[in-house]
Amino acid sequence: MGNTCSSCQNNKKRIRPHQHDQQDSKKLNYNQIQKYETFTYLEQRHYLKWLGIYGQNNQKVGNWTAAWNGVILDNVGGQYSEDGKKKGQWKELAKMFWKNGQVYMCGEYCDDIKNGKWIYIYDENQIGGGSYNKQGLKNGRWIDLSDKFQGDSQITYNGEYKNGKKIGNWDLSYRRSNQFEKIGGGSYNESGEEIKFGKWIEQSEVFRLDSQVIYNGQYKNGKKVGRWEVLYRKQYENEFKQIGGGLYDEEGSEIKLGFWIEVADGFGKYSEFTYQGEYQKGKKVGRWDIWYKKPHSADKSEWIGGGSYNEADQVQFGSWIEVSSEFNYYSQITYNGDYLNGTKIGRWDILYRKQYENQFKQIGGGQYNNKDGNKLGDWVEVSNQFSFDSQVIYSGKYLNGKKIGIWDIMFRRSNQFEKIGGGQYNESGDEIKFGNWIEQSEGFKLDSQVIYNGQYKNGKKVGKWEVLYRKQYENEFKQIGGGLYDEDGSEIKLGRWIELFEEFKWDSQIIYTGEYQNGNKVGQWDVMYRGQQEKEFKQIGGGSYDEEGTQIKQGLWTELSDDFLPTNCVVKNGEYQCGKKVGKWTEIDIQNNQKGNELKI
Repeated sequence: MGNTCSSCQNNKKRIRPHQHDQQDSKKLNYNQIQKYETFTYLEQRHYLKWLGIYGQNNQKVGNWTAAWNGVILDNVGGQYSEDGKKKGQWKELAKMFWKNGQVYMCGEYCDDIKNGKWIYIYDENQIGGGSYNKQGLKNGRWIDLSDKFQGDSQITYNGEYKNGKKIGNWDLSYRRSNQFEKIGGGSYNESGEEIKFGKWIEQSEVFRLDSQVIYNGQYKNGKKVGRWEVLYRKQYENEFKQIGGGLYDEEGSEIKLGFWIEVADGFGKYSEFTYQGEYQKGKKVGRWDIWYKKPHSADKSEWIGGGSYNEADQVQFGSWIEVSSEFNYYSQITYNGDYLNGTKIGRWDILYRKQYENQFKQIGGGQYNNKDGNKLGDWVEVSNQFSFDSQVIYSGKYLNGKKIGIWDIMFRRSNQFEKIGGGQYNESGDEIKFGNWIEQSEGFKLDSQVIYNGQYKNGKKVGKWEVLYRKQYENEFKQIGGGLYDEDGSEIKLGRWIELFEEFKWDSQIIYTGEYQNGNKVGQWDVMYRGQQEKEFKQIGGGSYDEEGTQIKQGLWTELSDDFLPTNCVVKNGEYQCGKKVGKWTEIDIQNNQKGNELKI
């Protein structure tokens, strides 16, 4: 490793207490709707480290900065006083910060309180902000960002604050085609109680480029009243069109009345389905139906499920067909069975339909206990990522709603299921894994068949774990990576590891090799690549992390370009000092051994 600068030497005890383990990393994909807050949290746990000095009373003091995936973020952080309070100019990560939404806030602290002008920065440009008063409350004109602000969901709110409360008119804007357009908004009263009134247009919880859903209606004293419409705009259209809606009572209690057409979170290009039925005093009653429209189809929506609610108790009863929370064009999963007083009972079947088929076919299922609705006995379940190219199911037993004993993991290819893994849960009903397990990767699918083989102890990975991979048309999994976890059940990585690129698949076979100490990367790490027709991996990059456990990059590095592909095998070459890029960085086409553009640092 290269020389360590004095700044890094002073950082020996600067790791923030909650270091972030790799196993917490999750990926969003097209067939799984995840809570954005959970995903952002997991990303930050995986990649984010705060570096600075602790005082005698374990309070933060002096200068603190942040690193993301081993790289010091440019000018992020600021100063703590001797009593652990933020002071002076700070650049902070917005709470929605993640790799596809790197949003910062910049401004001044006075005695741990935000003061004066603060701005939002995204993609190196100011995108919003406003001023705080001396009490640390937002005041005056602001442009706020949505809590889920990211690349394809760039939503801002433009309006005025008074002592931390929104007042007057607020506009809702969305950026597409590289410019913001107003898509909604409304008014708050002037009392400073932040109460909505009059006409409002609001975006859905998961509004994004392929899921542009808005709600249009009236507020009275902060409560929805009268008719509210649900509107949707396809990705390349300009006009929002009504797809649903219904009535709220006029008393301001936000109680739904009469016939409603509702959309699920994530309604969009591949998941255009609605729920249609009747409300009485805010409770669903009678028959409710689920309708679905396939993408690129001129046909009307088709009925795919539903059931009935008891008008007396307003709970589900009788036969139901429900859709999975991840239901979309590529993952058409339904659950068929009976309810008694709102509780699932007896046999429930899991059915699946391929994209171009009309018929749903049984793929799994099992029994619910008629007394308490817990799963019992033999079950076959589908994975959360189940789709046309990732047909993974789990087979095993339940006792009182908990998995026990041996569970098998099966994968369908060539139109039949084969066992690819599994393991054991204890018999105590705590659903704790133990002994040898073979598990599929989070993104396991036909062109990315990766599994992990190792031991669990009290539900935690211990000892040696192997990473294995099988090409699309091969039968045998072959070891391609792995390493050691500690034996005390904290799932900390130790020693030499070979890890896979997050998006590893048949045409992106990239691995990382290097050393862990107490769960942190240290020393030399190499980037290796194997082409589709090649047998061996060859080194195409790499560099060194410091030896202090801060997992910060040092010295010369060769990294993958942001858009590295088999058809675009370009890497970036340059130097890090204390986790920051310095000097000249250039692009290199490794296939043609040609230098490209000099990069802006």
